[in-house]
This record gives sequence, structure tokens and C-alpha cells, in this order.
Amino acid sequence: MNTVIPLGCVAQSVEQWPFKPTVEGSIPPAPTKMEKALQGNIWKYTLLLIANKRIFVAILGAYYLTIPGVDAQWIGIILFASSLAGFLFEIPSGYISDKLGHKQALVISRVLMIFSTLCFLLADDIGWLILGGVFMNLSQAFQSGTGDAFMHETLQALGRENDYAKVMGKASSIGFAAPIILMVLIPFLVSVSFKAPFWIALFIDSIGFFIALALVKPPVTQEHIDEVNATNFSQVIREGYRLHFFRYAFFLGIVGGALFGISAFRPVYQAFLGIPVIWFGVLFGVGRVFASLMLAYSGRIHTLMKNIHVYFGFQLVLYSLLFLVLGIVSIPWVVAVVFIVINAFTWGLSQVSSGYLIDIIKGSKFKATLLLRGRHRRDAQSSALELAK
Repeated sequence: MNTVIPLGCVAQSVEQWPFKPTVEGSIPPAPTKMEKALQGNIWKYTLLLIANKRIFVAILGAYYLTIPGVDAQWIGIILFASSLAGFLFEIPSGYISDKLGHKQALVISRVLMIFSTLCFLLADDIGWLILGGVFMNLSQAFQSGTGDAFMHETLQALGRENDYAKVMGKASSIGFAAPIILMVLIPFLVSVSFKAPFWIALFIDSIGFFIALALVKPPVTQEHIDEVNATNFSQVIREGYRLHFFRYAFFLGIVGGALFGISAFRPVYQAFLGIPVIWFGVLFGVGRVFASLMLAYSGRIHTLMKNIHVYFGFQLVLYSLLFLVLGIVSIPWVVAVVFIVINAFTWGLSQVSSGYLIDIIKGSKFKATLLLRGRHRRDAQSSALELAK
């Protein structure tokens, strides 16, 4: 006679298997087919994070300058148009993701990223660069909050909801560490052709597309599906206000907007200070190494900060000091170190931020919409900064 075991209970047993049984004389049940598939989502999503990294980002600003008619002012316009597209589509993409399904949205994200890389490869004027940037930001809009929501539902189905920051931190750590070698080598490939990094990225993007197709949807109740289908966008926003979510998302949006706006001009500023282009990837890779190490300990950092208010205070002090140094110092090696630190903390703390936001809305059925609403504020800030520059 078959015994029906709650999925959460089985997931706890899976974590312990093949270690000693918790009750003497008993044997933990073997993981079911669905549990194995959901466990597979963790490593598949980790590979997806690797594929999502833009290995050419360290030289992208310099690449823009190789296209006829592009100067520093046009770079600002290209970045503004790209961020504006992401800004306008952030919330709709999250809402579509919650309605359509998180896996489907991740597949759409990979298709858009392939289009983006193709546009950069074909670029021979400003229009292609703008189109490539727009597709890249649209892809990120579908990926960011949707990926967090998808993995939270996966862990929830496995009975590991409280391990979100720990699991996602380690996955993101690998996602950052794996492409570092390519990022460091990219500037050297530029000596052969500025197009070479984009061909490599296109190959990786194609693999990412098939990985997204292989993801397994976490099981949800019919009640959940009916509620999602019956809820309109205004109700989702009201839910966010009821949970006091937006007050925290607003702060992270301001900080994130400032960080992304300044980092967008990192290659141009480094070139202006006389730092050789060949070092751009090395410096960027160093920042990603530290980010990867921080991500691996996201769970501990989340615990160490005690609460979201302490975490926000730490960010405010840290980034204020770093921005102050960039404003008053123009020594190349000092600027390079500051950008490394900004790079490390911007991405190294990303899963800690997501963990705190997930804690606030973990009971919501519209996690992707709410998470992307928070990122929407960040893109508004970065768009304004890029237009001003």
C-alpha cells in the first residue's frame, strides 16, 4: 500500500539522504521523480545565471566608440534609451511573468538576449547599438524578478523556503565566478577583433536558451492559478503597499540607480584617465571575484546584518564614502580600486537584498511583479543619471 507523504516532509528527508536516518531503524524515502526534477532546477538555474552574464561588458563602452559617429555624448544617449526601455517594461514583464508563467518568461528572456547579441554583432551604426541595448534590458527585465520568484517557488515546493538566501547566494556565486576567466580574456581577444567577444556570447546565449527550456515548473495549486488569473494589476500594487514592500524597494531603487548609472561610464572614465583597455577586463574580473566570494556567504551576511534597517544603514555609509572618493580623486589606481569595490558590493550583496525583499512578500502570489516593481525604481534613477551625463 502506497503512503502519501507531504512534499515538504519528503524534501527534508532528501536533504538528509544518504546520511543516517533521523529515527533509529527507519529509512528515509527515496526522492520522487518530481523532487529530483525540482532539485535539478537549482543547478540548471545556476547555469542560466552563467549564461546571463554579459562577458563583453568590460569593453562595451570602448566598442561603442569603434562605431562611426559614436562619441561620449552618444554613449549617454544609447545607455539612456536602453535603460528607459527596461524602465518602461519592468512592471509589465513581471505581471506578464506571473500571468504567463515564470518558466515561460525565462525562455522569452533568453530569446531577447540572443536578439541583443546579434544586434551588437551586426552593428555598423548607432541604431543597431540602441536596439542591442534595448533588447538586453528587456531580457534582463524578464530575467531578474522572475528568476527570483521561480527559484523561491522551487525551494518552497522542496520545503527549503528558509534557505533562499543561502541557496541563491551560492548559485549566484558560481554564476559570477565561472565567466570571470572569459571576462579577463575578452580584452585580449579584442586585439584580434572587437567582434570576437560577441560571437562567444552568442554561443553561450544559445546554450542558455536550451537550459531555460529544460527547467521544470514547480507544482502549484489550482486555487493559486485561479487567484492569479482573477487578480488585476491594481490589486497587485495594493498588495505591495499592504505588505509595506515599496518603502524598502524605493531605497534599494535609489541606491541601485546611482550604482548602475556610475558603473555604466566606468570604461569611458578609465580610458580618460589613461588606463589601457587591455586592463579593463582584468579589473572587472577582480571585482567579480570578490562579488562571487560575497555571494557564496549571502546566507551568513543576511544573518549578520540582523535586520533590513541595519543592512540599509551599512549600504548608505559604504556607497556615500565610495562616491565621495570618486568625486575628489582622479589618481588612476585609486579610481580602479574604487570601481572594483563598487562592482564587488553591487553584485555581492544582490542576493542579500533579494532575500530581505522575499522575506517581506513570501506569501504573495505575485512575487515577480512586486520584485520588478522594486527594480523599476532603480532603472528610473539610472536612466535619469545617464541622460544627465
